Amino acid sequence: MLQQLLRLETITKVLLKKILVVFFSSFLSVNIHASIDDYLFSDIGVTSNIHGEIGLINIPSSRILEEGNLKLHLVNSEPINSFVITSTPFNWMEVSLRYSDINFLPYSWYESFSGKQTWKDKSFNMKLRLIKETNNNPELSIGFRDLIGTGWFSSEYLVASKKIGDFDFTVGVGWGNLSTQDGLENPFINYFDNFRQRTGSNSGAGGNFGVENWFRGEKVSTFYGFEYTNKRSGLRFKLDYDSSNPWNLKKTSNYSYGLSIPASKLVDVNLFKHRGEDIGIGVSFKANYSEEIVQKNDLISTIEFSKKDSELLKNDNRVFSGTINVILNEFGIYTQEIHIDGEKLFLTLSQTSFRNPNIATKRTIGLIKNILEIKNISNVSIVYQDANVNTQQVSFPTDKFYAFLENRYSYPELKRHLNFDNFSGYGDYEKIFQGDVKFPIYSWGLNPNLKTHIGAPESFLFSQVGISLSGAIDFSKQTAIRSSVTANVFNNFEGFRLRAFSRLPKVRSDVREYLKQGEYAIDDFSISHIFKPNYSKRGLFISGIKFGILESMFGGVGGEVVYRDITKPWFISANFFWVKQREFRQRFAFRDYETFTGHVNFTWDTPVQGLRLNIAGGRYLARDSGFTLNFSKTFKSGFILGAFATKTDISDTEFGEGSFDKGIYFSIPIDLVSKQYRKGNARFLWRNLTRDGGQMVSGGLGLTNYIESNSSLILKRNGF
Repeated sequence: MLQQLLRLETITKVLLKKILVVFFSSFLSVNIHASIDDYLFSDIGVTSNIHGEIGLINIPSSRILEEGNLKLHLVNSEPINSFVITSTPFNWMEVSLRYSDINFLPYSWYESFSGKQTWKDKSFNMKLRLIKETNNNPELSIGFRDLIGTGWFSSEYLVASKKIGDFDFTVGVGWGNLSTQDGLENPFINYFDNFRQRTGSNSGAGGNFGVENWFRGEKVSTFYGFEYTNKRSGLRFKLDYDSSNPWNLKKTSNYSYGLSIPASKLVDVNLFKHRGEDIGIGVSFKANYSEEIVQKNDLISTIEFSKKDSELLKNDNRVFSGTINVILNEFGIYTQEIHIDGEKLFLTLSQTSFRNPNIATKRTIGLIKNILEIKNISNVSIVYQDANVNTQQVSFPTDKFYAFLENRYSYPELKRHLNFDNFSGYGDYEKIFQGDVKFPIYSWGLNPNLKTHIGAPESFLFSQVGISLSGAIDFSKQTAIRSSVTANVFNNFEGFRLRAFSRLPKVRSDVREYLKQGEYAIDDFSISHIFKPNYSKRGLFISGIKFGILESMFGGVGGEVVYRDITKPWFISANFFWVKQREFRQRFAFRDYETFTGHVNFTWDTPVQGLRLNIAGGRYLARDSGFTLNFSKTFKSGFILGAFATKTDISDTEFGEGSFDKGIYFSIPIDLVSKQYRKGNARFLWRNLTRDGGQMVSGGLGLTNYIESNSSLILKRNGF
């Protein structure tokens, strides 16, 4: 068998070489002097098993990807096929969300209810590294499968891996679905007799942490295997031993083997045979979003001025300020006000390109450096403004910043001279420039629109492809009307036959009706006003109100307030809305249900780099009260991984399947894959189920967007 696999590896390498020769010969007219081996994909790192974890074929290894990685893994391993999203918020933690299609079980025993659809299962897995590998000791990790779910794949394990040369050996012990009746006695039984019992895998409504089952059961089973990496081709040969068979599938061998083939720097293909019966294939796409994937074009052309122009810039404030305004405007940085006091300059800017204000500061000074030098400016203060809210201020001596731009100063050296503070006014500075914005401003946009509903009994996927038309009228920097409408192009929502059952007011569970009847819908139509902010050395206070159609299911009136001192790692916000439920067609009519909802929020940027905690407490849409806990990890690149859970004063029975509201999310900055800086994120949110408990109204003012990224501690930590 090993000889056959080595022969397969040799054949694969030859084919890759031939393909690459044809490719480069066809598209390049120049001579190729480098070796063809230079174009072969090198090792792309550890790969996933059929469960989506980093591992071998069936078993996990102790390995975890570098933090910031996000991986999509699609596996065809009949009769169970899976789609898995895996992320690593920390170097020591791996979390994954798994959708499984279990082909040998029907969705239900009633064809009138679910047709011929097969059983679908959602599960949440987690792996934690306990001990890091050293020269003498292996890496040790602990893992949980189906940590939150129905328990169909519920299991726990301890696993160790040790790399020796090109081989990576793994050995572990598993509980639950990883164990067998002829395995070893659970060692915990010797100390705690209640560890002998483990409840059924699919009991209960699901959605709770199955703590009562962790590391329980009469038996445990060992598993082991190894992985060999060919450094030249990047091919990985895997072999593992796993005696478990929780589904009682046909099995003629406990050994599984396969190959991981690097298709590119981001994609790998996995071929394997497991249980001695089935051949499967898996395809993975992964990228590390904690760093830029595409390098930015940071080159700035130097502007030279004649002697006459230099004299004008030095002596005429109108020429000086006007030149700054023209240059910055070309790069998406807009001058709102300029104040001066001798050799001190105060710039008030708004910008639409840079997520990190530090990058905007670096670009600003790089663009106008020559002008500042001609004017003999020794100190600059920059205030960033968003919708007439001066969100933050940074001040520094120009000679230190010039040295940093010219690589004569490191960032740790520059950091000592950066002063981030709350904006509190311009003092005795003289205003020499005032931006002139002509209101009202009209804007509109046309975009494709995709709506999906996953996991319904009638069909796994319902979707709609449509067109969204959005428009806005800005009457001032504080007041605006916003609206968007959606028109259907194609959908299969006619397949919806069932209505959701709920013991609570149906504030979200009627989503099927909104999708089915809202083919041509008004998504939102509202007017908002932000009051004049209150500035002081102790912080910034912002408030505003909003009225109209707030979102697809609710309209109403309400307001928000937020307070932040940017020198502190926390801020407080609150929102309050009276809302009324919209009719299913989503025009201007409303249903009878109405309620008051509101929350007080405390957000804390913890000492752990990038880790943020948000606690929201208040009244939810279904008139239940409680708290939402939200943890997120924000990387320097702007990539965000997060999870949330809500618990209110309703019982698990009242909530229904899932027991309580929870979900995971990630947000990828668009400019990570662009050569240009730009704001905007691609967001993904997964909820266990759409239920009515613990639901908040969306479509608020979003005042926290003004201040959530301006903490001086984070700005100093992240740098440029």
